[in-house]
Amino acid sequence: MPPADAIACAGVDAAYGPVQVLYGVDVRVADGEMVGLCGPNGVGKTTLVRVLSGLQRPGAGRVLLAGRDITAVPAARRVRLGLSTVVGQQAFGSLTVTENLRMYGYTVSRRDGRLRRAVDGAFAVFPRLYERRDQPASTLSGGERQMLVLAKTLIQRPRVLLVDEFSLGLAPVVVGGLLEMVRRLNRLGTALLVVEQSVNVALSLVDRAYFMEKGTIVAEHTAAHLAQQPDLVQSLMLGGHA
Repeated sequence: MPPADAIACAGVDAAYGPVQVLYGVDVRVADGEMVGLCGPNGVGKTTLVRVLSGLQRPGAGRVLLAGRDITAVPAARRVRLGLSTVVGQQAFGSLTVTENLRMYGYTVSRRDGRLRRAVDGAFAVFPRLYERRDQPASTLSGGERQMLVLAKTLIQRPRVLLVDEFSLGLAPVVVGGLLEMVRRLNRLGTALLVVEQSVNVALSLVDRAYFMEKGTIVAEHTAAHLAQQPDLVQSLMLGGHA
């Protein structure tokens, strides 16, 4: 029997006012799986993340989390149900690193020091953040801010993590270290949907990948297959799937 879906959407349409962006999108991520969502800028990848995370209601279709229909569930409630999102390097710039991590832990009980232990655990994984624990997040480098937003998942321990363009603007050596942290989260049991414009980054991480073009899913392949088909990858990324 195949593993159950950690998160899935079926027939999802979405629009910004009169401009439709998504057309009947179907995506699924099984428990424990890492899946990529690739394509050039402007094809609807981030809009799909917004729909999955609850920041935007779809015009049609359903979103399921562990088999439960969450299409109408607010974003904050989805976090409590086990869905977390990392978008770029977003953090609360005026708050210190420690204050950011405590903010991320709003789903963690304050009883018996659980939140403190969760924050200490995140610092153990990211010692550089511990060194900067009293600095405002606005003073961190891009790589350090990305560590900070990834650290929240160590506190929240989500069943599903949506990662949107986390390598954007970062040096390759920094990206390499962050990829290993994402793999570690996966080994801890978190399923991931990784949204990436850099197909090389995505395919170095995921088990399989979807490709989007003009708001629709145009292809789905395993990472192993794509590694042997560079011409196919180039065609998909340039919008030449036909």
